Amino acid sequence: GDPARTGTTEAEIMGRILKDRGVPEENLVLEPRALNTLQNAWEVLPLLPEGCREILLVTSDFHMPRAAYLFEAVLASRGLRVKIAQHSAESDCLHQNTGLSASMHTSAINAQTPLQRLLNEGRFLREEVVQIGLKEHIPGIEIPPLPESRMEQALQEVHMLLSQKQSVRTTS
Repeated sequence: GDPARTGTTEAEIMGRILKDRGVPEENLVLEPRALNTLQNAWEVLPLLPEGCREILLVTSDFHMPRAAYLFEAVLASRGLRVKIAQHSAESDCLHQNTGLSASMHTSAINAQTPLQRLLNEGRFLREEVVQIGLKEHIPGIEIPPLPESRMEQALQEVHMLLSQKQSVRTTS
């Protein structure tokens, strides 16, 4: 979708980036309707081919722990055993490496530093994903949470990324 209301969906932007990097258009399956990560996971379900065993999840490094958790929860809610191959992009890559202007990425999240993003991801995972996100982000559908150990794993991944960003910051 276009949660920042820029007139261009995030799927369109990512599709352009991937095509510019040599991914053939016929290999791309874009989901343009979702306004948040949980909706994205839900909207991907009908796009999966029969018998699909693996999906490639591409998102920014700071967002991957939450995105993977949410995609796993949606798949589990439908009894699907699909492996999620995680491919993280460096947090600042949209502004530094794509040639796209920063004005195309006007959502509040894109105005934050990588460190701010990680701090917010940890808070969001702890305080909102299970309590609010899984219950309210898809109108009329409640996704059951994964076991607490999986949430702890996601939080550990955020803390590891936070440690990496802070060590880079102190050595710079």
